[in-house]
Amino acid sequence: MENIIIADQSFAYANGAIICGTIPVAIGDSYKDGYFYRNGVKLEAQQTEVEKLQSIVESLIIDNLNMQAQIDDLITSSLKGEA
Repeated sequence: MENIIIADQSFAYANGAIICGTIPVAIGDSYKDGYFYRNGVKLEAQQTEVEKLQSIVESLIIDNLNMQAQIDDLITSSLKGEA
């Protein structure tokens, strides 16, 4: 990577630039076969703040469902014990 230009996608397409999106590219990185690399390691796109929050919410939903299942099991076993 020799130059990094901050521009909109239409400018990039019109000028043959490679769009990096949220991949943290820097001068000295390389581009091969559709991917950016730094010191031979493939660079991954960074999550946006919204994507990070979505991941947290999804994790909390799964935790909540698991906790509810455990509560349901405790209630069921408790009711069976009283019968």
